[in-house]
Amino acid sequence: MATTWEYIANNISPRTLTIALGTILVLILTRLFSSLTGTSKSTNQNGAKTVPLVPYWIPFLGHIPNMAINSNAFVQKLQKTYTSGVFALNFGSTTHSIIYDPHLATALLNQKPANADNHSVSRRLMQCTFGYPSNELDKYDAALGELLAAYKHLQIEPHLGDMVDVTVRKTKESIANFVTFMESPVDQMPWEKVSDVKVVEKEGGEKVMEASLLPLVRDFCAWTANPAIMGTDFLQNFPEFFDDLWILDRGFLYLATGLPRWTPIPLLTRAHIARKRNLERMDVFHEMMEKHWNGEMVDSKWSGLDDVGSLIKARMEIYRKHKMSIRARASIEHALNWASNANSNSLVFWMINRIYEDRALLAMLRDEIAPYVKVEQEETGLPISEPPRITHLDVGALCTECPLLKSCYVECLRLDSGTWSFKEIKSDFVLQSRQKDAQPWLLRQGTYAHIAHDLHSGDPNYFENPMVWKADRHIRYDEKEKGAADLGTIRPYGGGSSMCKGRQFALKESMLFTAAIIAMWDIEPAVGGSWKMPKHRQATGVYATDDTTRVWIKRRKFSD
Repeated sequence: MATTWEYIANNISPRTLTIALGTILVLILTRLFSSLTGTSKSTNQNGAKTVPLVPYWIPFLGHIPNMAINSNAFVQKLQKTYTSGVFALNFGSTTHSIIYDPHLATALLNQKPANADNHSVSRRLMQCTFGYPSNELDKYDAALGELLAAYKHLQIEPHLGDMVDVTVRKTKESIANFVTFMESPVDQMPWEKVSDVKVVEKEGGEKVMEASLLPLVRDFCAWTANPAIMGTDFLQNFPEFFDDLWILDRGFLYLATGLPRWTPIPLLTRAHIARKRNLERMDVFHEMMEKHWNGEMVDSKWSGLDDVGSLIKARMEIYRKHKMSIRARASIEHALNWASNANSNSLVFWMINRIYEDRALLAMLRDEIAPYVKVEQEETGLPISEPPRITHLDVGALCTECPLLKSCYVECLRLDSGTWSFKEIKSDFVLQSRQKDAQPWLLRQGTYAHIAHDLHSGDPNYFENPMVWKADRHIRYDEKEKGAADLGTIRPYGGGSSMCKGRQFALKESMLFTAAIIAMWDIEPAVGGSWKMPKHRQATGVYATDDTTRVWIKRRKFSD
């Protein structure tokens, strides 16, 4: 029998053999070189060390294949190897420091823009993902400070309170129709139409509504909260807007690369098409807003533009001042709608899953929220009674007086989101936390730094049994045994100047929608059995899922 080498000599051409051996040699040399040059070294800058670079095999591509195949498993493995809280990866010959120590993360987030900034990243996302016209980037740069300042309308009173009031009113109007038990799509609510709902009769004759939980919850939240920002006319005129927004969200990372529509990636192609349709819808909205602003007649379908939210109205002045085109305005509002819906709505889905999985927890939460979510059912004396309705909903108290519900919110942020913050290093500087004897690290100009919030969230040094969801994990008690929940060391909204501008509203709407659903509805797995937690699918922030999560839904009984 011929040896392996004889087989190779007889069956493989010298040219092919030379290429194969050369490739193997390049891979080995790349691995050796990256191992030698990537070792953390001391510098002469206040005892700082260089960030250790993870060795890699493939030149130029570096760690891109590892991240593409299974990014979560790859970085989680590295976290166990590089225990100092930071390591570096190579992406296309650029160096990216990955930080998961919360104290280092805070130090980076609080850096001045001259050291670390994310403006170039947001600028690229606006252009590549949300369709901002490239010939107006100078206007975007000039207006950015004012656009950011306008976010006070999401953060401070009375603007935040006005948005919450609108959302509370819409919730009280809509929650009784979370599912309608209507068979025909013509009679169904928008969130039912995308959730493959059907009426099912259980054993014993009880009727329940079967639905896919993610689109039901996600679209209910979107349709209920959107009027506080965009007014009532927008979704009435463009009911397909959110269908395309979810398609864009699915292809977000592909769009961010700047790849053209004809690239043979189906998710990317669909995202390009969805973005085009939504930008055209936003164009119409801003054309009508411009006419309304000028006191001109608008189409009768846009007669309610006075109830557009204060943030949009404030930005209208900025758009006009900087002479931004309708398309530029449309892309900025497109980004706003993505940011205000893509993560918080999915978070409510995970909260509902976690809470209904544990019937004891569900009962405790219903008791906790009962003083602040009043449900009444009018007695009519007729054979068919009126459905129950929420008559009082105190969002402020839900956030301050319901520590268990808020702890569920924080725990879902910890376990059901994979947020990363991103900074471009603009000049050499030493990064050091305020912890005693903390190791300082030198970050070099031209490299990039990422804060991997999900790595910290799964760190057993900070969270006992970190992969176990624990509802009361984040409750702290004072000397009077009064409980309160807070974010602790997790930073799902980033920090510093780049902290998410809508975080206060996101908290309030997550608490509001979750409380309203658990107060009004009973939910169980379709066809019975135990609750099966959906599997995570990577997304830009809060995880999505590919599981259908079919459930049976019925109204809670409040009277015999």
